[in-house]
Order: sequence, then structure tokens, then C-alpha cells
Amino acid sequence: MTRLLLLCLLSIFTFSCQEDEKPYNEYPQTWKIAGWRVFGFGGDSGFQTISDSSYTYLFKKDGTYVKTVGEESTSGTYKQEFKIYEVGGERKEYILNFEEDILRHSCFANREYLFIDENGMLVGGSAPCDGASLYFTLVE
Repeated sequence: MTRLLLLCLLSIFTFSCQEDEKPYNEYPQTWKIAGWRVFGFGGDSGFQTISDSSYTYLFKKDGTYVKTVGEESTSGTYKQEFKIYEVGGERKEYILNFEEDILRHSCFANREYLFIDENGMLVGGSAPCDGASLYFTLVE
């Protein structure tokens, strides 16, 4: 009986300590826009849901991406970085390089910066220059 109890406790401990596999560690990944929000001098707009858009990012394992907005697309390369912040902890970031500066939504020429927030949403946009933050959900 003691051995059975010990085995049960060991099993519970083993399975409870396994790290959950996050779906955004698998490729290819497709992210679809879910909404936007503006923070700035005019205040906080609150989260504005978008449900009928064809604004997506497709990240491939080989370090390339395809960004589609409506019927237009662009592609390029990306790299990932894992950063640890004093407030907020670890964060996965994507840095997208645009071969042509089209369909770019950021404050920087030929580059977009995106990150996965605490809710598992991909966040990007032009918030650093008082524009909108765009939120994307992972399509499973």
C-alpha cells in the first residue's frame, strides 16, 4: 500500500512539473488579426475587435514569413529573440525584415517588431509612434 501511494505521488509530481508545450513553438504558424487598440494623448481606445479581416502573418520554420492584407502579400525573413524583462518576465519577439517596404505597419523602415504578450496574442503595430497596437491570434 505504501509503495502504491508513493508511486501515485511520484506520478502526480512528474506530470505536474512538465512544461506545457506552447503552440507558438510549432511551425508553420498562421496568425490572424483579432483587434486593435490605441494608447496615446487621446486616451485608451479600449480593445476593438476585428472578426472579418484577411490580415495574417504566416511564419515558416526556415525563417521566412508571408504577410497578407486583403489580396496583397509581401514576404521576407524574420528572426526570433527571447528576452527577459524585470517586469513581465520572458517574452518571445519576432523581428521582420521587409525586402520591399510595402504593407509594413510600424515606425521603422523595412522592419516590424512583434511580440507574444501574456495572453498568447501576437502584438505589433505603430504604438511606439502613437499609432495603433494590432493584436493577432494563432490559427490552430
